[in-house]
Amino acid sequence: MELFYSKDITEGGRVLDPDESAHCVRVLRHRAGDRIHVVDGHGMLYICTIMDDDPRGVAFEVDEWVENYGSHDYWLRMAVCPPKNIDRFEWFAEKATEIGVDVISPVFGDYSERKVFKPERIGRLLVSAAKQSHKGTIPRLEEAVTVSQFLRQEHEGLKLICYCDDAVGKVDIKQALSTAGFPSARQNLFEASEGARLQKNLPLHQACAQPGYDRSVIPGSDRESKPKITILIGPEGDFSRAEVALALERGWQPVSLGDSRLRIETAALVATAAVYLRFSR
Repeated sequence: MELFYSKDITEGGRVLDPDESAHCVRVLRHRAGDRIHVVDGHGMLYICTIMDDDPRGVAFEVDEWVENYGSHDYWLRMAVCPPKNIDRFEWFAEKATEIGVDVISPVFGDYSERKVFKPERIGRLLVSAAKQSHKGTIPRLEEAVTVSQFLRQEHEGLKLICYCDDAVGKVDIKQALSTAGFPSARQNLFEASEGARLQKNLPLHQACAQPGYDRSVIPGSDRESKPKITILIGPEGDFSRAEVALALERGWQPVSLGDSRLRIETAALVATAAVYLRFSR
């Protein structure tokens, strides 16, 4: 099953953009009358019928939809210092999307080699990775800030900082994640489960008004029950002592990812996978 992306379908849009349309008609050979599946990037999957197979703008009608498509049983923000080679950060962002992440926050540490971050290409990679891995939600890419600025922000839930050197109270990430509560059952496209509904022949504006539909950062009707986790990964030279002191002061838990010395993007992906495996069933 192929997925297409429409950022304005929730507001009544019924035409795919030129890139998605060309892929739909010229590459996948869809024609009028075919059924296609469209995601809005906020957790909704729409099952649609093509009305006009124009490769410049495929027009469609929505037949039915489901909330929380491809969702995971946690909410995860990964705050990562982009390495000098930005391709490595892009690789992390793509793979983390496939595994399951909700927000990606680029941050610059005192010892970061890179001080500039351009989000345009990564934004496109997130859309592609979400479609490829059958997820209805596209991770939100935040504006880059310094580590100190990020630490001074308010973050709900479990806050973990991956610090190479010894720190007071440092624990294995698996032990730290064991304190996070287990959420309600995950949602599935074709099986009705608590908090998700397959709705047919209902006007979209009415569906969006139903209890449980929420387009905020944490999508879905069970968003409050999901454990919230934020993990901070430092730059090539690790965090400075001042940054670690600020993190401890702000209630962050220092954690270890094991004995191996990992690159930034590898450490970030290991942490993402640790959360995913903690909540997999």
